Amino acid sequence: MSSGRPKKIKLSNGSYMPLLGQGTFNLKVATSGRSQEILEEAIDAGYRHLDTASVYQTEVDVGKAVRSKIQQGVVKREDMFIVSKLWCRYFAPEAIPVSLDKSLSDLQLDYVDLYLVHFPVGLQDVGDELFPKKDGKILTTDFDYVDVWKGMEALKATGKVKSIGVSNFSIPQLERLLSVAKVPPVVNQVELHPYLVQSDLIKYCKSKNIALTAYCPFGSPDKPKELHTGETDPEKLLEDPVVGEIAAKHKRTPAQVLLRYHIEQDIAVIPKGINSAQIQENIKVFDFSLDEEDMRALKSLNRGWRGAHFEDMKTHRFYPF
Repeated sequence: MSSGRPKKIKLSNGSYMPLLGQGTFNLKVATSGRSQEILEEAIDAGYRHLDTASVYQTEVDVGKAVRSKIQQGVVKREDMFIVSKLWCRYFAPEAIPVSLDKSLSDLQLDYVDLYLVHFPVGLQDVGDELFPKKDGKILTTDFDYVDVWKGMEALKATGKVKSIGVSNFSIPQLERLLSVAKVPPVVNQVELHPYLVQSDLIKYCKSKNIALTAYCPFGSPDKPKELHTGETDPEKLLEDPVVGEIAAKHKRTPAQVLLRYHIEQDIAVIPKGINSAQIQENIKVFDFSLDEEDMRALKSLNRGWRGAHFEDMKTHRFYPF
């Protein structure tokens, strides 16, 4: 691709989603509280897709950054593609619209472009913890994601969300959801990188016209220590010699190669740039291509290694991994 401008993909409902976005998980910590500033820099640099979630606690900063750039005349609201997610505590039918309204209020927006079910397992809405626990055990619920989806469809009908989708859903879960959905999910946002290739999931989603967004494209090297998964953690993906060789061949950085890997597959990707250099580096992925040999070499690194396990929910019947 010769153009250096970020490309978009068409979703099954006719909307367009920019292939490159800025992620915001753990952004406050990673930027020492400078997330609004970094997000404003991202918009200035050309990012139009910002990914947040109520559980990330970055919606307020995303809202302030977008508002600031609209006021400065840098962007219009319709230029931006804002994604947020329904957290697992808010799966009760009456909680779903309330959760969206809170997100919209924090974001200072009338609508979000894409609203996702964050994870298929419900959690009890008790106390102040994002992951409520009792005696060290996570407090899950039996809310069925199929019923949650009905609540998502109702949100779409209000116009407060332009598109609806899911995150961390497996093939059997998507099959079950599609068999009853009046409005099919347009996106499944999942962890994808050369250590977790997930070819079957990619093939399935493409066959059903469900777009994919890749999170943890670098294997999540800066995630909090308590989320570390030991020997099989993909955190050193950026240092992999195969990635390094391909980067040298194209005179690019390993990060740019790992982002381009998704773009070659028409998969959206949401790296988290945490400083000016990374914001600039991550967006410069539309003026070079990886050839078939590069893609084969990257896919051959597959080890099934996940950075985000949601380990606490493993015993639940809707745990997707």
